[in-house]
Amino acid sequence: MKNINFTVIIPLFNKADHILRTLNSVAWQKYSAAEIIVVDDGSTDEGALIVKQANIKNLTLVHQTNQGVSAARNNGVSLASYEYIAFLDADDQWLPLFLDEVVRLIIKFQQANFFGTRYQIVESEGNYTDAKIKLDSINPEGEILENYFNIASRGDLPFTMSSMVIQRSFFMSIGGFPLSEPIGEDQDLFCRVALNTAIAYSPNIHSLYHKDAQNQASKSNIPSAECGFSIRLTQEARKMALNKKPHNTTKHKAIHMLKYSAAHLCHIAKLNIADGHFAQARVLLSDPRCKLKPKNLIGLYGLSWIKQAEQWLKSILGYVYIGVCIGIKLFRV
Repeated sequence: MKNINFTVIIPLFNKADHILRTLNSVAWQKYSAAEIIVVDDGSTDEGALIVKQANIKNLTLVHQTNQGVSAARNNGVSLASYEYIAFLDADDQWLPLFLDEVVRLIIKFQQANFFGTRYQIVESEGNYTDAKIKLDSINPEGEILENYFNIASRGDLPFTMSSMVIQRSFFMSIGGFPLSEPIGEDQDLFCRVALNTAIAYSPNIHSLYHKDAQNQASKSNIPSAECGFSIRLTQEARKMALNKKPHNTTKHKAIHMLKYSAAHLCHIAKLNIADGHFAQARVLLSDPRCKLKPKNLIGLYGLSWIKQAEQWLKSILGYVYIGVCIGIKLFRV
């Protein structure tokens, strides 16, 4: 076990309110990280200063001009001294046995290049919910995750960027994170991982994903169109389906990949509905792939019209109210 060394890479951009909590969760691991690299991506707050003053062993702070989270993570990997790379977002946390659990997976599943664990979602202070992960089986000792796309298309992702470890050599071989894609870079990596290696997985919770954090990219970068990873995955699935003599397993995998992209389309349609972009949501839902998720399609399509009708009604009532006020004023005159 002592031969397994981890480099922890934490991209940092304006997370002064959260970074110390994140760093402490690394420092308090039962199995210690050999190296921690914080890549400050041009922060304008006090986050980098907090890192400097944290007095945490084996920590290096690196600065770069603002280039985005993908560039920060890739930069961190290029500087890493060790083979096992653990990514941790600057507003998330590990529970004390995270690295210890990953070590168990590494020893048990030597055919894998990627290791993940289940996680909890922190919706708000004191409000913790289990991620809705549709696992086909649950083995507390860990197992090989046979069908990432099938599981991820039916619920929450089985792991997050803050609950996974990847071998550095494998990460480099599949090209790292895509640049100039402000959202979906994590799923891009997960898709390429699922297509190229075995995934060792623990259904035990060892990470906290903070949705309550400030300055979240998923809240500020709501896409109006399908993300790049989903487009590429769909192309790959269709290529697999065009195989003249596809094996049944290949055929099923291609279908699950398309369902995964359909789930993505439904998800960003939901975000657009919440943001008041109803017409754009319906454009996304009109994609034929969404028929692979009929319940989501019908529910979201109906929701878009209901929310738009509510918006229209509010506008009409607003005009009526203004008209009444003007009428009362004129009557008094």
